[in-house]
Amino acid sequence: MNALTKVPVHFMIRLQISVLFLMWSLPLQSHEPFSPLILRARIHLMQSITNPRLQTTLTEKEARAIFDEVNVIWSQAGIRFEVEAISSLQALDSTPKRWYIKDRDWVKAAIPTNQFSPTAIDVCFVKDMGPNGFFYGEPVVVCETPEFHKVTGGAENIVARVTAHELGHVLFLQHRQERTNLMASGKNGVSLSPQEIKDARKRALEILGQSPQP
Repeated sequence: MNALTKVPVHFMIRLQISVLFLMWSLPLQSHEPFSPLILRARIHLMQSITNPRLQTTLTEKEARAIFDEVNVIWSQAGIRFEVEAISSLQALDSTPKRWYIKDRDWVKAAIPTNQFSPTAIDVCFVKDMGPNGFFYGEPVVVCETPEFHKVTGGAENIVARVTAHELGHVLFLQHRQERTNLMASGKNGVSLSPQEIKDARKRALEILGQSPQP
């Protein structure tokens, strides 16, 4: 009798179940190798004495850590955002926020554009605003105190998740209803579908001035 036949049957069954569970719990990986696409980003830490909601408390170190997490999320698409600079950006003097003015319009009007990069994606961090973040033309704006609902397997660093979500809009991705998806609103999911990965890479290549792959 060899050693294998001495192993209790119930132990082998538990082992097989454990292996299957581990396989199912691992994220699905594409069999298609991705050539890395590197997009440049410039981070602006908003400052304002007159409007505390605009003044971020994030430090340069924290901002870099956020983008480290952003790149972990976007690694599933083979896309990396390389930080070319981090600087403070003084907000413009603006009128007090009125109830009928959308937060995003009020915030965007207070952001000067003269320090924006001609070659990079500009990302501004503010302390507090109604939406967690927005992008409708330059720049990307992210709130450091976002509101969200947790989902299984979601990001722990929610500011990084919001940043990654808004960069998804830069790459022409639209909102999704699937709770665990990166493009779902108000959640902390990070997954992307194969089609979203294809579309995001196509747009990234266009930003880089390269022809998309057929």
